[in-house]
Amino acid sequence: MHDALKKLRFSLVPLPVEENRPVELARTMSVHPLTYQELPYDPEYSLYAGRLNPEKLSNATPDEMYWKVRQEIIFRHTGEYPFEISGPDALKLLQRIFTRDVSKVRKGRCSYQFACYHDGGMITDGLLLRVDDNRYWFAQADGDLFSWYKAHAEGLDVTKRHPRKYTVSIRSSVLQA
Repeated sequence: MHDALKKLRFSLVPLPVEENRPVELARTMSVHPLTYQELPYDPEYSLYAGRLNPEKLSNATPDEMYWKVRQEIIFRHTGEYPFEISGPDALKLLQRIFTRDVSKVRKGRCSYQFACYHDGGMITDGLLLRVDDNRYWFAQADGDLFSWYKAHAEGLDVTKRHPRKYTVSIRSSVLQA
């Protein structure tokens, strides 16, 4: 990397639509439905898992945001990207993909999972939700897991799709179980 780039960060900012200009080609990434809540705070976004992820807001410094999470609670949208895996062989496929035993995840419950290459290198991690007996959602971090699903689904009766849902996060160190 060139030295001039080492001390820079790149971000995206929302801009008003210019009069009579189409936005179809300008909007090539998904915008979270809750993004409108951040607009009054001059948001800056980074690109994470193909989605906009809030990085900076004008109503709090990074230190203030850190302490908000440590001492109180925050609700925010995240860049995690959900995929739905469903069908009679959904469990079989997910057992091939993830390193932890997916059969132990009960319906309506979540499990932290991570996917690795055959040599042990990690592809991505995230939360797996068992929606129904043969239907799962995996909200993944950044990484190309869809290709891995496709490669390991050969001969299995499964459907892989984006459920057109977005993730939110409630974060705090003071939450009680």
